[in-house]
Amino acid sequence: MIKKLFIFIFLFIYSSSSIALTKNDFSNNQLLCPTLLWGFEFISPNKVKVINTDLNNVTSIDEYYYEVDLKLSYINIFSNKNNIRDRVYSIELNSLRVDVWAMTGGGFTTREMFPIGLCKFVEINNFLSYIESLK
Repeated sequence: MIKKLFIFIFLFIYSSSSIALTKNDFSNNQLLCPTLLWGFEFISPNKVKVINTDLNNVTSIDEYYYEVDLKLSYINIFSNKNNIRDRVYSIELNSLRVDVWAMTGGGFTTREMFPIGLCKFVEINNFLSYIESLK
C-alpha cells in the first residue's frame, strides 16, 4: 500500500512539472540576463520585446515574433511572423542559453550569445526601468 502511494505521489509531481514545460504561450513571462543588461519580455502569445544594451551602455527595445518548439525545447524568435529564415534568436528552454542566428558562408548558423546560467525567468513590474537601474 505504501509503495503504491509513493508511486502515485511521484507520478503526480512528475506529471505536473512536465505540464508546466508544455505550454506554447509565454505571455507575461520575462527572461532577464542581468550581467549583460538584456531581457526578453513576452507580451502576447506570439510577440516578444527584446531589450538589449550595447557596449556603449545604450539600451534599445525591438519587438519580434516568437514560436515555441516543444520537441526541441526552444523558443525561436523571428523578425517576421511567418518566415523561418528570419530567425534572430533561440532560447533553449532547459538551460536558458540564448543563441543568436547569423548568416555565414555556410548559411544560417547559431552562435552562443549568453551561456547557460546567465539568464533567468523573473517577475518585475517595469522591466525596462529595472534593466536601466542595473547600469
